[in-house]
Amino acid sequence: MNYYERIQKSIEFIEDNLTEEITVEQCARQAYMSVSGYYRMFLSVVGYSVKEYIRMRRLTMAFEELVQSGPSVITAAIKYGYNSADSFTRAFKSQFGIVPSKVKSISSHSETNKFARFNIMEKYFEENQELAEKYPEIKVIKKLEPMKVACFTYFGDNPEDHAFAAMKKWAKTHGVTFHGQGYRVFGYNNPDPSNVDSDETYGYEVCVTISDELYDSLEDVPEGFTRGTYDGVKRRVLQGGKYAVMSVKQADQEEIGGEIIQAWKRFSEWMHESKYIWGGNQYLEEHLGFTEEDDHIGWLDLYISIQEAPKETFGVKEEEEIPASRAVFFRAEGMDGEQNACDCWNRALAFAREYQLDAKACRVFQYNAGFSKKPPFFHVVLITLPETFTKDLPEISFFEGGTYMTLHVEREQIMDGWLLMEKWRKETKTEAGGHQWVEEWTLENWEFPCKDIKICYPINSKQ
Repeated sequence: MNYYERIQKSIEFIEDNLTEEITVEQCARQAYMSVSGYYRMFLSVVGYSVKEYIRMRRLTMAFEELVQSGPSVITAAIKYGYNSADSFTRAFKSQFGIVPSKVKSISSHSETNKFARFNIMEKYFEENQELAEKYPEIKVIKKLEPMKVACFTYFGDNPEDHAFAAMKKWAKTHGVTFHGQGYRVFGYNNPDPSNVDSDETYGYEVCVTISDELYDSLEDVPEGFTRGTYDGVKRRVLQGGKYAVMSVKQADQEEIGGEIIQAWKRFSEWMHESKYIWGGNQYLEEHLGFTEEDDHIGWLDLYISIQEAPKETFGVKEEEEIPASRAVFFRAEGMDGEQNACDCWNRALAFAREYQLDAKACRVFQYNAGFSKKPPFFHVVLITLPETFTKDLPEISFFEGGTYMTLHVEREQIMDGWLLMEKWRKETKTEAGGHQWVEEWTLENWEFPCKDIKICYPINSKQ
């Protein structure tokens, strides 16, 4: 269960026991949370503290019973936890603007401040979500509101530990606690190691929601920041929008990292089969469950930004005929797919520079083992050669080209782009061609970062 579902479970417990004594500790146990964490999450999701919610629901139930010629005022007071008719009357009047003895005399109750039972799943989540039976652990949030946060990024070894340590120190000096009421704690790789060329080192950013006053006292994240360690705690706004969410809990005696990897794979499979594509916003890991010393001992909720794929073209707009050409091929095989790619690119770029190829006169394509999960893996980078290149080298072969549907994507969206292409093919009932799928990478002067990436999906030209 994600934390929304946990809070909903506690609400159901409250609703079933409104006429009984209810403690916050009991409610927290229903949500599988510490008391401090439960306070924080309940307030964040419902908008009221758990004690306020219980009080307003009890008064509302009493109101409805009195309207229906139910019990006497003193009976209603005792039933819903008040020690006297006077204390009940004061609370009732404060809530509804009328004393309980006058309820039956008012002509309409539509303007009263009755407080309806809160349904988190109805408020926050899409109903009739497709694939719910196959992927019951994945839920779709209608809209996550933007959040103002304080943040710190550390780049280097064990970045999560260093980023959390810096944020904990800052939080303590500013009266903010990870376990306190009203705060939410998020994190994510910054930059993601998959986007760091030939380098397994990466960064991690920890964010905690803060008040407007504290937000205004901080400096913005440096413009154009891509990798490194902040020189102090900064501020940013985590973008809202539609998200899919899934919980990850650490297995006994196991590192949670393995569970997180499996969860992201599950997300990828779900996305492939669903009506959604990547929404463009930062993925998020929400850290839940902290000790009084702000040490993380709980679980994670993973959020991935999504949007519904366009129903007509899915963003696939261009058909292109890529001509056959002589090309120089660089291939690597092995157990490590990333290392294969690095090896191919290093050799391809070295060749281009050695023979002084004109980047504007050549086209660069790559392809690999695709969605195969079984090693060994392979990777190929090829550079088409101009007619003026007449050397006869063993790396040179023939690229057959063909008819392709194409889609331009950002580097971090390549996987989503291929999933989008497959959805487009199924929707349009397009027959896939038998020639090689490729990605075209446009470089300037044979240098990274790339200027453009184009996914090229082979189709049957006779359609």
